[in-house]
Amino acid sequence: MIIPAPAILRLVAATLIPAALLYAVTPQFRPLLLFVPLLVGMVALADLLILFRYRNRLTVTAPPRLSLVCGRAGQLGITIQASNQAGFDLQVGLALPAGFVSPFRETRLKLAKGGDAVCLDWSLTGTKRGRFQVMQCSLRVASPFRLWQLQIRHTISTELRVYPNLRAERRRLASLFLERNDRQLQAQRQRGQGREFDRLRQYQTGDSLGDIHWKATAKRRQLITKEYQIERTQEVYLLIDSSRLSGRPVPTAEGGSEPFLEQAVRTALILGSVAQRQGDLFGVAAFGSRVQGFVRAKTGKTHFGHCRDLLYTVQPGEDNPSFAELATFMAARLRRRALLIFIAPLDEPALAEDFVRAIRILSRRHLICVAMPQPPTAAPLFSTTNLGSSDELYRHLAEHLTWHQLRELQQSLRLQGVRLMLVKDERLSADLVSHYLDVKRKQLL
Repeated sequence: MIIPAPAILRLVAATLIPAALLYAVTPQFRPLLLFVPLLVGMVALADLLILFRYRNRLTVTAPPRLSLVCGRAGQLGITIQASNQAGFDLQVGLALPAGFVSPFRETRLKLAKGGDAVCLDWSLTGTKRGRFQVMQCSLRVASPFRLWQLQIRHTISTELRVYPNLRAERRRLASLFLERNDRQLQAQRQRGQGREFDRLRQYQTGDSLGDIHWKATAKRRQLITKEYQIERTQEVYLLIDSSRLSGRPVPTAEGGSEPFLEQAVRTALILGSVAQRQGDLFGVAAFGSRVQGFVRAKTGKTHFGHCRDLLYTVQPGEDNPSFAELATFMAARLRRRALLIFIAPLDEPALAEDFVRAIRILSRRHLICVAMPQPPTAAPLFSTTNLGSSDELYRHLAEHLTWHQLRELQQSLRLQGVRLMLVKDERLSADLVSHYLDVKRKQLL
């Protein structure tokens, strides 16, 4: 694309306008003045032809992928190289997708003589989680006389991965970590009612007959009992609802709001890091009307990266969650007893009934916990005594009915051995980590 530069207007103003005035007042110089527009046109045309030689001599390269953290600045390295030996000035512009901010829209740089490549670090910040594409980088080269500018668009096709920022969640968990002994957050060897064999010892009064090692008893001619330790490789799964319910705005600690799914994703990654420190296997799943992604429980940094790669692209859908399909999917893939933590709003009565029916498939074999945000429209009737009008009374009655339905849901799930936790939005990570550590301490798995 050829763009006229402001210098061409100054050239016209400096040459053609005085020539036109002289043509009107000096008839004897009219034949010579007729060559002035022709001369200006030849200069402009020559300057334009020289500019065209840069069209195919510029190459732009960028990395195929860049990983960023939401809310933190990163650098996109762009390499520009010219095949000619002459140096010239260059303007660079980058077409950033929606959800990214940069301290500048364009930048200027100087290509030195000799054809050496120039590396440009473009600063950018992702404001929301997800996968994005940077498709084009625009270059603008000025002609030697600065009369024209040539704009060239290069395709770079860089994938930008914006991962959730866990710094705020870790700060909220700091108080929980300080209240507990730090040694409890490390994987420890504990003896108890686990089923991982530890050692043999002499029989003591009160030991179960099922724990007697009969071969060792026959060999030593005295009762020998098997002692077990807690299994250190328990499986923990966090199942995130990514249906339309997950798009509900919830307040944040900073005073704003965000979709509830954002807090659920950060909670899953925080719980995964804690489970790794405990020596357990951690897995995740995202579901709506169908299972959108599933990562089997494992451990290690590579596995944590796989879980993060699944969760950072999950977005709220427009469908209703299918708990029956999820329960069937998980029952077919889980062979060992595991801790299943659901993060799903269940304040709609129809969806709550579907969950109660579907969870029976999993509750017979696995330990299940459900965490949902406490609705702002659910509160006991006499939680406040300040009533200004009859409208406020009816509003409190509606809140009491919602609160009563949630209490009934808790009771029905408790009969199946499922715990329903109503947590505040900013306490989601802390409450789930605390519940997980209590399960470990009480050896419920």
